[in-house]
Amino acid sequence: MRQAQAGKAREEMIKVAVVEDEKRWADEFTDYVRRYFKERMEVPEICVFGDGVDFISDYKEGYDLILMDIDMPGMDGLEAAKRLREVDEGACLIFITMLARYAIKGYEVSAFDFIVKPVSYDLLKIKLDKAMVYINRRNEAPSFVVQGAGTMKKVLLSEIKYVESIKHYLYIHTLDGELKMRGSMSDIADQFLSNGFAGINRSLIVNLAYVTGYDATDVNVAGERLPLSRVYKADFLNALTRHIGKEGR
Repeated sequence: MRQAQAGKAREEMIKVAVVEDEKRWADEFTDYVRRYFKERMEVPEICVFGDGVDFISDYKEGYDLILMDIDMPGMDGLEAAKRLREVDEGACLIFITMLARYAIKGYEVSAFDFIVKPVSYDLLKIKLDKAMVYINRRNEAPSFVVQGAGTMKKVLLSEIKYVESIKHYLYIHTLDGELKMRGSMSDIADQFLSNGFAGINRSLIVNLAYVTGYDATDVNVAGERLPLSRVYKADFLNALTRHIGKEGR
């Protein structure tokens, strides 16, 4: 069962999940995390889960940092991590294990790092320092949250090639594939248009970083030809010119 501890040291708290089936380790890791952030004059939100099933079964929170044991009964850490990556590719995942040979498998699920038990505070601090650099950079980068039926996925805007609106749904075309969510173009236009995107017709906005060419009727976006409306053409060209000018500085 999840146990949550929260504080209000800053407007946006770091959210940390500790996934560990042995209470003595879970308590130790939680104490270490609390101590680490106290030294940084921050108070994180820490949630403790007793196994992989408990952690992943209702995953909605979008944790910044996850400390996860690999060898757990039921659903082990590797399987839980695979499920995690289906809904959250960006969370910083650090595996903690008794068996070093399992650690290499962590890279299959984009683990940031791993630690072999027993864990000293000094070693964990080194790992957390590196993790916080990654987390802060990611949190500072413009992103968009795609929400589906009981799922949530945070995607960097820089990884989105274009967004298409069809009826009551948005199709977000990313470097890793297509995501779908309920919504309209008007719901997202302000955020995207102010972050390097431009409209090319009433149902398409494109990431100008992926535009490789255009003609009178189409725009080439990462190898795909998308229809360009005459009504949108002037604004699109102005946005593209500004974008190229910034890139050339």
